[in-house]
Amino acid sequence: MLRWSLASRLRGSFRLVQTQAVDFTARNETISQNLNHFYPSLSELTTVTTSISHFKNKYAALENDDTSEREVLRARINSIRSAGKNMCFIDVAHAQSSMQLILNYNLMTKHISDKSSVTKEDFFQHVQSLKPGDHIQACGFPGFSQRERTLSLKCTQLIRILAPALQALPPKLSDPVKRNQNRVLDYQVNGHDSLIVRHKILSAIREFLNTRTFVEVETPILSSKANGAAAEPFTTRAKSTGKTFELRVAPELWLKRLIVGGLDHVYEIGKVFRNEGVDATHNPEFTTLEFYQSYASMEDLIALSEELYLHVLSSVDSAIAKDLKEPFLANGAKFNRVEFLPFLQKETNVDLSEVDLTSSSEITAAFASKGINLDTDGKSPQQILNFLCGRYIEDKYCKGIVPTLIYHHPTVMSPLAKGNPEDSMLTSKRFEVFIGGKEYINAYEEENCPALQLQKFIAQQEAHDNYGDNESLAVDNSYVEAMKWGMPPIGGFGLGVDRLCMLLTGNTRIERVLSFGTIDDISRQ
Repeated sequence: MLRWSLASRLRGSFRLVQTQAVDFTARNETISQNLNHFYPSLSELTTVTTSISHFKNKYAALENDDTSEREVLRARINSIRSAGKNMCFIDVAHAQSSMQLILNYNLMTKHISDKSSVTKEDFFQHVQSLKPGDHIQACGFPGFSQRERTLSLKCTQLIRILAPALQALPPKLSDPVKRNQNRVLDYQVNGHDSLIVRHKILSAIREFLNTRTFVEVETPILSSKANGAAAEPFTTRAKSTGKTFELRVAPELWLKRLIVGGLDHVYEIGKVFRNEGVDATHNPEFTTLEFYQSYASMEDLIALSEELYLHVLSSVDSAIAKDLKEPFLANGAKFNRVEFLPFLQKETNVDLSEVDLTSSSEITAAFASKGINLDTDGKSPQQILNFLCGRYIEDKYCKGIVPTLIYHHPTVMSPLAKGNPEDSMLTSKRFEVFIGGKEYINAYEEENCPALQLQKFIAQQEAHDNYGDNESLAVDNSYVEAMKWGMPPIGGFGLGVDRLCMLLTGNTRIERVLSFGTIDDISRQ
């Protein structure tokens, strides 16, 4: 009996699909024979008087049907529910708002001067011709459905199609692969909440910085040499000159040039490109926020970071944002703090304060003396220290929902950061912020001495030459020359926007917060 029931349901579903295919085949044939009618110019139609959100606000206090009013709106059909041959309810949506249209033959004929122009059969066929996904224009008056008393537009004319859907929308789309391969269909079926949250996040960031006199700028994406972050760039070639260019891996050095040029507060929200693989949290093309402020110390940057985080949570104001905001406020709206070397020593009993942190062999020997054997063959000091930070600090102290910052990284890990005078420049005035084990923010006091910056660039080049560390920074002489015009003390901040969007939408994969997914997804669309 169970098998028969299942088979019966499957046959029913198959017949439904067949019927939909037949419906659309016949309708599409009709459309193809009169394209101008089904794709009209808006210039020839009645002028729109309202939108869904405006209509709902305007008639929020309405108690009964108001047949004296006439409203014209445009929207997209979400669903159609027939109530016999003479009546149907149409759910429509536009600009993140939705409402109901009521088509009632008896009511409609009361408002048509030539009642013989629309017969019951005409009305029925008209309703049958409408499909979810159609863009339409409707004219009517504000009123209510009888049973549910739902505020609706009661149509006084037949619906006018502005652009028809030529394919049937599936009732659901849940398979992740299919969703990623056709994001247009995914948005129609599942909505676009993640894009709306992303918009709110970006708006909140801009609002926060604009009110603090920051100037938003755009810096070059193509240059002869990408720099500013430990990453491998994409390369391309210009046909006009035959020259090779690299796509930027970070806007940092350009933004700091603007500070030298006299803009004291600058920021950029934009794309960066790093020639790396795709996984749950990485895509070679991603969005960052970077801002730079003259005369800002590391403590100033921490305070700004805490204020920005709270502002974004308050602005998004979703259930997830509230769940993040509550423990943060309970923590005094402050980040937890973990100092790099003291906490590494606490976990390993290895004191690195007297170790040459520019030597891989000395770091390895220090840990070996405590019985901790590291696989460091061919690895640079920066790579070794990154590994140690991940294993002994991030994994233990940075998994919580309250943001935790790791600060005072060894100078060898921070070639663009100012040294820490409290320990003779062994560490840097830098911090990173983690939430739930993932890094979100990287910020530091910027190195503003041209001579010291050149030394750090050279050390990075040596790491590349000695260890094959492709993520080491190259020497950028033009940037050093720009510094010589007088670079003030600067506080610099970088935030991974996509990861923040993942956090506030509850997504565990980066493709769900990118409008068309990762580069793998894009190539399939």
